[in-house]
Amino acid sequence: MLHLVSSVAILVYAACFSFFRVGELIPTTTQYPSQCISFLIGTVAAGWFLGRASRQIFYIATILGIIYLLDFYVPKPLPVADESHSGKTVVITGANSGVGFETARQLAVTYGARLVLGCRSKPKCDAAEKTINEEVALSKKDGKATALFIDLDSFESVNSFVKQLQGMDIDVLFNNAGYVPVANLPVNKYGLDPSFTSMHLSHFLLTEELIKTHPSLRVVTTSSIGQQFCAMSFHVPNPGCINASYLKNNITTPTNDLAYMHAKMANLMHAIEIPVHRPQATSVAVDLGFVSTGNHKSNGFGMDAACLIRGSPNDSCNTISTNEELLQGDFKDERLWQEGGIVIDTLGSTKEAFSYPWWDDSMNLGRSRMLSLSRELWELSDRLIHKYAREEMAEE
Repeated sequence: MLHLVSSVAILVYAACFSFFRVGELIPTTTQYPSQCISFLIGTVAAGWFLGRASRQIFYIATILGIIYLLDFYVPKPLPVADESHSGKTVVITGANSGVGFETARQLAVTYGARLVLGCRSKPKCDAAEKTINEEVALSKKDGKATALFIDLDSFESVNSFVKQLQGMDIDVLFNNAGYVPVANLPVNKYGLDPSFTSMHLSHFLLTEELIKTHPSLRVVTTSSIGQQFCAMSFHVPNPGCINASYLKNNITTPTNDLAYMHAKMANLMHAIEIPVHRPQATSVAVDLGFVSTGNHKSNGFGMDAACLIRGSPNDSCNTISTNEELLQGDFKDERLWQEGGIVIDTLGSTKEAFSYPWWDDSMNLGRSRMLSLSRELWELSDRLIHKYAREEMAEE
């Protein structure tokens, strides 16, 4: 009986681990296919010849080994801090907790960067500013954090935030803020899906306004492994995809169960299009996988402690603090930024968007189709921003 219970526990953990760490397992298996196949065959063969008790110990050791590889060996290390990082100004939305806060803290404390923390909750933002500046004082770096209010539900608030940034020499914008909305939230005052407004359209507006005065801006966007599920054929219908029907019908409706995935897909598509339309800018979408943030901790399962999700969002800090030549990775001699933004996967490797094999033209979800939809999304977003945000600016 004990053997059965322990076997089931190992199996359940392995299944949960595979799901929550899929953001790292996908790029690892595609980057090292022969090694992963050999490892799988060796694991199955070794387990076959071992006794029951030894087999369980072997599988536990194997899982621990995989955790070590994913957490400490495979990911790209953070760049060494030097004078080139000190004094850079980085604007981060959603900076009072989770990925935004940890990225801001690392940049200020380790790299001496100046951070603008954009948050909807001013008290929480002030607390984050205080915590970071106290750590900066101990580190003797030149970094600094400044808290500013921004409510991404309101285009008026975004425009006010931009006005407060006037006169600053901004190097990087990190479009990070996001949340998992409940279904059936009513449309907002603009007649739009509130989650799509706050997670995509407001970031679109913020990016456009900052690029006007900072044309060489680096834009970093938090992506999601969830966008990969859009193209996997075993999902019917394909969830989270932004297609022509969604662009025509769903943006002006209440939120649905897939609102978060739609918003994150829009973030990725926006990141791709930025340098196409703003050729002096650079743009990177960062796939962090499942990271230990408020969105996941709220589940109450202690998933970060159980190594089911990542404990540190190093990829975002890596992308912000790395120079442009290193950032482009294998693309540096072959492509121009004007061809579109790029993706940094959970291993810190450079990828083209929609380049995994399941983005299949036969399903009308190939790379060329998704790039075409990205252009359509840009055009629609631009029209909506001009209709609503510009009206608010004109009324001021």
